[in-house]
Amino acid sequence: MKGKIIKNSDNINTKIREILESLISKQIFDAVFVPVRVPTGESFTYLLIKDKNILKDCIPLPPIMSVQGARAFKDLTRLGKLKYKILCVMRPCEIRAMIELSKLRQVTLEDVSFLSLDCPGVYQTADYIIEPEKYDKSFSSLLEKWEPEGLRPNCRVCNHFSNQEINSDLHIGFYDQSLILVPLTKKGEEIFTSLGFESTDDLADWENRKNELLRRREEIRNKTFTELHNQTNGMEGLENFFKGCINCHNCMRVCPICYCRQCFFESTDQLRRESEDYLIRTEKKGGIRFPVDRMLFHLGRMTHMSLSCVGCGVCEDGCPMDIPVGQIFNFIGDEVQKMFEYLPGRDKDEPIPVLTYKEDELHEYEDAQETK
Repeated sequence: MKGKIIKNSDNINTKIREILESLISKQIFDAVFVPVRVPTGESFTYLLIKDKNILKDCIPLPPIMSVQGARAFKDLTRLGKLKYKILCVMRPCEIRAMIELSKLRQVTLEDVSFLSLDCPGVYQTADYIIEPEKYDKSFSSLLEKWEPEGLRPNCRVCNHFSNQEINSDLHIGFYDQSLILVPLTKKGEEIFTSLGFESTDDLADWENRKNELLRRREEIRNKTFTELHNQTNGMEGLENFFKGCINCHNCMRVCPICYCRQCFFESTDQLRRESEDYLIRTEKKGGIRFPVDRMLFHLGRMTHMSLSCVGCGVCEDGCPMDIPVGQIFNFIGDEVQKMFEYLPGRDKDEPIPVLTYKEDELHEYEDAQETK
């Protein structure tokens, strides 16, 4: 693979900012959608920026994912396509979620381009806001060593942390204090060329390092998923896994894929029951737990969005009870996606299986046999 190596890029965010400022100055894009540190300093949010003076404050690769980029972008095209060209600077899982939302007709990607970044992972938001300076320093060294210690569990098992099977236009990788620029599409090639770059540098060292990281991640992933399978096997295992759930639905609200304005699980008309019904259930079981329908909610969410789950882990960040909900959704999503030979975000033209119908398929699962 060929691309462009920008050497001596010891401050990654600074170098990326320079590239973004150049794209705005040359009017390649009208605005950039990119993370920025909030004024109080302990978190980050996405800003739509047209002024390159404000662009100087952006942090393209923050150490936490306080909001999932696809979740933030949804409001921008809610009423239709944009009237200007936007460059979205996002992590691979955020871009994959954007592609899934476009298939679900929740975002419009016309005149939207993607700049993806190598992502070593992020820290827990709850930990970061207590000691932001400590984690900022730690993240700088993480970009060099790519060690999994201290990262969120979902990040430690992520196998799409670079340009693997991603529908981005231009990708920026990191290796040996250098920036690696790789155009991935025709549109990306045009952006790449407009910056004055040519694909003349050999990227073998970066690719070898990336493949070694992928091998290590796959080992951790397989071990983790095996443990999750054993832990959640059967209804009793699932009940025990979600025993701390208070039915707050925070996991649903921060998820980039859950988009329904009128959610069945929050519809009082659908879920309201007569008091006598609760008494009958109490008599049968000896007692029922309130709030009710916790398992119905989680199983329903798994059914609805497991095919499009990108394993970003924000659902787990949003859980006030520290339930590893992101890990179980990542595991279930992986199993279902393998069943349908589907990878969310891989190809914007590849239909989501849940939106397609085939009369003759999946006979091997007719007896509800286990997938493992």
